[in-house]
Amino acid sequence: MPIHKAFHMEMQHAFTMNATQVWFSLYSGAFDPMSLQIVALFDEIAAGLEYYEVIDNTPTRESFSKVVERIKFLQKRSTIFPDGSALTASYQGTDFGLETLYDLVGWIFSVTGNTPGDATAANYYYPLIVLYCQWCRTLCGKVEKEPQMVQITWFPQGSTIRVCIGGNLDRPKKLRKDIARTNRFGMLLAHGLAQEDEMEKRYTDDGGQLIGHCAETFPMLFIKSLKDKVTLPDVRGVAVKPFEALGEGVANKFAVPDTVPLRQQLLEDPCKNCKVVLPRLGSINLDHFNILNL
Repeated sequence: MPIHKAFHMEMQHAFTMNATQVWFSLYSGAFDPMSLQIVALFDEIAAGLEYYEVIDNTPTRESFSKVVERIKFLQKRSTIFPDGSALTASYQGTDFGLETLYDLVGWIFSVTGNTPGDATAANYYYPLIVLYCQWCRTLCGKVEKEPQMVQITWFPQGSTIRVCIGGNLDRPKKLRKDIARTNRFGMLLAHGLAQEDEMEKRYTDDGGQLIGHCAETFPMLFIKSLKDKVTLPDVRGVAVKPFEALGEGVANKFAVPDTVPLRQQLLEDPCKNCKVVLPRLGSINLDHFNILNL
């Protein structure tokens, strides 16, 4: 079964659960049945890489099992960070250091399955990023450990549409967060997406986060690593606020917000950091990341 069908089955399951089951699945601890079901699916994918259409690239496929094992390790400890170093995993032949639980789950979403030919924001991309939010919440076991922002980017690579997903670094303790942010910045620098004098430079007016913090970091890195294989003018994406998107007041969590006020509440335009870094990919259209254009 291609992964998008498996994901859609999980979406349908969420639609049909009663209120008590939804609360239990989304908010309970790391060992609840939904958490075990997610990990079991990851194990199933690792055992059937061809069947689940994991990207046909040897280093990527060789990385899959160790990514799943790291997720299991973090999930059992109910933490989003390892005690030691990042896990090295390949994205289509280029190695990246994945640190948080959200990095790891986002990598699985990014390398598994081919996007349906009729995919739209409404029937695929937005439901997929919300499902990512839901699964990360379930796996980490504590709402307060969630990032404040996640992001999905989709783009043509030849005749295939790829999806990349990432989360920001808001929730870990400051020291571990700073290490992760520095490591992310180093990868951005190595790929020409950051400059050395930007290590401690803030583009935000409110003294906010530094480059490398943003949820867009790994989607940008993955796209950059593919060089001229990506049709850059057709790259699109949206950032989502998990706390709001999964909020009790949102009746249909998998539906694209259909009013401007609701989009402003649940979604986010690229921050000033991203408006600096995204154009370094090449001929990117920033309007394709605007919440009103989803």
